[in-house]
Amino acid sequence: MFRWKPPGHWLEPSRKALARSFEFLQDIANGSPQMSIEVNDQSLPRVIVQGASRRWYRINTRAYSLEEYMEVEGEYREVEEVHWNIGISAGAWKKDLVDNTDHSVSLCINPRHESRGLPVGDQVAALALALQNDKITAMRIPLLAQFIVSPREALRDVYQFSEEGVVMEDDLHMEEYDEPEDEEYDDLAHIFPDWPSIIAVEMRAFEHQASEIENRQLDSWMDQQEKKATGEENSPWHHDEQRIWQLEDDLLKGRR
Repeated sequence: MFRWKPPGHWLEPSRKALARSFEFLQDIANGSPQMSIEVNDQSLPRVIVQGASRRWYRINTRAYSLEEYMEVEGEYREVEEVHWNIGISAGAWKKDLVDNTDHSVSLCINPRHESRGLPVGDQVAALALALQNDKITAMRIPLLAQFIVSPREALRDVYQFSEEGVVMEDDLHMEEYDEPEDEEYDDLAHIFPDWPSIIAVEMRAFEHQASEIENRQLDSWMDQQEKKATGEENSPWHHDEQRIWQLEDDLLKGRR
């Protein structure tokens, strides 16, 4: 059923393990009225699951390749090694997943650490069974519990439920305007129509404050110079008779 072909450097045991895992996944789906399975555009499995909470989940399997150095037939070669991405979409209604409506969201749930060494079919089967029993699974995965109790209409504004919290659609759009460079200020005019005037007013305010501080510092310095010139401050050391006699005494004693 699943015609995805592993890369040429895969050994026969790995190929057979992958095929058996797909058969296992197929058997799990065939044996459960809450699951259905189909082939995606990569000829890999996509599973639709209805949970005990009556919410719906879609588990989609995709493969991508990265170039790595691996030992093949006794020597190291640069090969395209396969990595798996198992994406989970969720919705209050099955229609939300089938039609990919605005009410469908992403769930950032990955296979358990001890399962990641298993063939991908086994990993997908484990996730499908966990989501079928989503009420129980939600007791150890808070983000799943958040999704289950969220009203359908509220899901329209949600992009993803993750371990870090709920990621809203608006959060994604805001990233486009984070930390704009100086040369991009002109591009913000269509977002903030008063942007140029705001900058001008703020700059004038800062210049006025800086000018006031500079004037105060200059006045203080002038006052100090005037006091020195008029003798209002303490007399310089060379007008201090006691210090003059001390200097003479030091010289007579040969001290510097």
